[in-house]
Amino acid sequence: MTELQLLFLIFTLIYLWECVCWINRGSVGFLTWFGRRWRVAHPASLIGNQSGGFVWTHPLPPLGTILVGNQYPLSISPDAVLAYVAPSANPGSRPTQSAKLFKFDDVRKIEALGKKVCINGEVLLKVGTMTFAGHIAQQLDELTKIAPAKREAALKEMARDQFDTKAITERWETFHQRIANVRILTNWLIMYLFVFTPILIWRLGFHMVWPGLLAGLLCFTIATAIFFRRIHKAFYPTAEDDRFTHFLTILLSPATTIRAHDALSRPLLERFHPLAIARVFCAEPESRSFAATILRDIRQPALPLCPRSELLAKEAEIFSRTLLEKTVEEFLKKNNVSVKKLLQPPKPADPTCLSYCPRCLVQFTTLDGKCDDCGGIPLIPFSTEDDKQSSKPAVAEPSH
Repeated sequence: MTELQLLFLIFTLIYLWECVCWINRGSVGFLTWFGRRWRVAHPASLIGNQSGGFVWTHPLPPLGTILVGNQYPLSISPDAVLAYVAPSANPGSRPTQSAKLFKFDDVRKIEALGKKVCINGEVLLKVGTMTFAGHIAQQLDELTKIAPAKREAALKEMARDQFDTKAITERWETFHQRIANVRILTNWLIMYLFVFTPILIWRLGFHMVWPGLLAGLLCFTIATAIFFRRIHKAFYPTAEDDRFTHFLTILLSPATTIRAHDALSRPLLERFHPLAIARVFCAEPESRSFAATILRDIRQPALPLCPRSELLAKEAEIFSRTLLEKTVEEFLKKNNVSVKKLLQPPKPADPTCLSYCPRCLVQFTTLDGKCDDCGGIPLIPFSTEDDKQSSKPAVAEPSH
C-alpha cells in the first residue's frame, strides 16, 4: 500500500467515524436516507453505556438526515424540580440521572453552562446539546418568576408544547428549504473526494493535480461553512459558542464538512417529545408501536419510581408523570389512536406461558412473580381482564 492509498484509507475511516452519532439515553433518533421513510433509532446498548449509545447515519449520498427528540428530563411540580424521571423513552435501563431536588422558593439563579443546567451554581443535569440546555434553563427561569398558584397551568402548557405536531411540521418545512444549499455542497463534496479526486490522481499523478484539488476542496469547505453559519444562526440564535465550534471544524476538516447537515438537523426538534416526532415522520404501524411502548412505560415505569424519600421529591415525580400520561392520552385521542387497542396484552407465545410483564411484555411460565428486568414489577396472569394492566398508572404514595 502506497502512502497516498494509506492517506485515503485513514480519511475514509475518519469520515465513517463522523457518520456515527452519540445519543444520550432519554433521547430518540429518527433517521432517513432518501427522505421518504423514517425509522426510530435508539442509542445502541452494545456500543454504549448507561448514559447513551451510538447511532449510525447513512454514509452514502444523498447522506440522509438525523433528527433527535427528547423526553423531558425533569420532574416538576408547582413547588419543586427534581432531576429524575421514572419513564424511559428507550428500551432497557433508565438514563443516568442526578436526582437533585430544588424547591422553587430556594432558587436564586438558573443558568446553562455548555450542556449543563445549573441552579444556584450547582449542576442540576447534563443534556445532549447546548441548545437543549439553554431551552430547559429558560423554562425553569420562567417558572420561578410565576406565582405558585399559576405554575400548574404553565406546566400543562409546557407539556402540550412538547406534542405540538403543527409546530414540528412548520419548523421542519422551513428547515428543509433552508438546508438545500448545504445538502448540495456536501453531496458534491463526497463525490469530489471519493470519486473525482482518485480518478484525477490515477490518470495525471498527484504532483500534477494537487494544487487544483486543494483549491477545489477549499471552495467546498469555505462555502459550506458560510452557509452552515447562516442557517445555524437563524435556527439557534443563542448558541454562539456551539456555532463557532462547528464553523471552525467544518472549515478545517473535510470529513466533518460532509456531515455538516447532521450538526444542523440534530437539535432542530430536540424540545419536542419523540412520540410527537414519530407521529409526524414515521409510518403509521411504526408510530403506533412506538406509542404503545411509550404509554406502557409511562403507566408502568421500572421500579423504583423515585430515588429520594422526601415528600417534595415524590410529589414532583407523581405530578410530572401523571401530567405526562394525560398529555399523551389527549395527544393520541386527538390523532384518532385508540389507547385501549395500544395497550392490549400480548397473546401467549405457547401454552406454558401463564403471565407477562405489563411494561416490557416479557412472558413467564409462572402465574405469580415479578419482572426483575423492570425493577420488580408484579406479573399479570393472561387470565386477567385485558384492560386491568393499564387501568391506572403506577403511583407511589407519598409518605409523611
